[in-house]
Amino acid sequence: MQKSACDSRPNLCGHTPVELAELFRERGEASWRSDQVFQWIHKKQIFDFGEMSNLGKGLREQLAGEFATMDLVAVRHAVSRISDCEKFLFRLSDGEHIESVWMDFGDRQTLCVSSQVGCAMGCSFCATATMGLKRHLQADEILQQVLYVQSLPGKDLRNIVFMGMGEPLHNFDEVDRAVRLLNDPLGMAIGARRITVSTSGLVPQIRRLADEGVPCRLAVSLNAVNDPLRGELMPINRKWGLDELFDACRYWTDKRKDRVTFEYILMDGVNDAEEDLKGLRSRLSRLPCKLNLIYYNPTDRGYRSSETRVYDRFFEALRNSPFAVTLRQNMGTDISAACGQLLVEESRG
Repeated sequence: MQKSACDSRPNLCGHTPVELAELFRERGEASWRSDQVFQWIHKKQIFDFGEMSNLGKGLREQLAGEFATMDLVAVRHAVSRISDCEKFLFRLSDGEHIESVWMDFGDRQTLCVSSQVGCAMGCSFCATATMGLKRHLQADEILQQVLYVQSLPGKDLRNIVFMGMGEPLHNFDEVDRAVRLLNDPLGMAIGARRITVSTSGLVPQIRRLADEGVPCRLAVSLNAVNDPLRGELMPINRKWGLDELFDACRYWTDKRKDRVTFEYILMDGVNDAEEDLKGLRSRLSRLPCKLNLIYYNPTDRGYRSSETRVYDRFFEALRNSPFAVTLRQNMGTDISAACGQLLVEESRG
């Protein structure tokens, strides 16, 4: 039974309908009550047991005394002036903080969620890396980010991306549970094609993600096409190099019959030379995939974004490749909500 970090009450957001049914049976209640409570929380985003009108008053009071549903507290909400993007700073029940980013692309609303407080991967270009890893998030803490934002007026989330703070596959079990609950037909019923889990390249976990049928798509933060440079930018590459990473990606595409999305942040004088362009074409042409070319967003890590003409050159040179290529729309740079910018400086408590 899941509990929030410092709350003595278990949080029901992280429970499956089957687990809720067992919980009700233990209390002498009909097991079908589980579906009612699950739908109140996940489908209707009602977090006050007192408002769950199809439950008896006594049961509502008992649940309110024993369980929690929403532990996150939104302590800051920033709205971008240059794009349809909003950033939420949440305080967890133990005083730690995480960030989530809402984006409206016109045809779809997307929420970028965090899976850890900080990150252990140490990528040299990412602001989150400067925090180090403080702890994993539990499934209920991941889900509460989605449920909170979905409950706000005008919000209609269609896509969830695990691209916020943390390395999702480093927290595999809790991310797996959260994804399956997002996908549950009794709740938000977000399809597997609309949930994307990103990784810096944890090879065994990519294979496990494929084997265990987690209902999601896979994105890989690539950023370099030779081992020395990728190892400098992303230390995980020193453990599992590019050949091993691409073997795991091939395993994913064969097993899941789904392409991989590769993310490539173009950084001036780092990974934007002609040889990098050729290496991208060579490596990515070997398997079903899509490439997102991404602007480097300002941080204090010492890197600069490549010039616009370089993006255009990469895009034009790759657009007729066997794989799809897109230029990622920049969102929320004015509120430090863009890729690589998430950083929580608040102290505990």
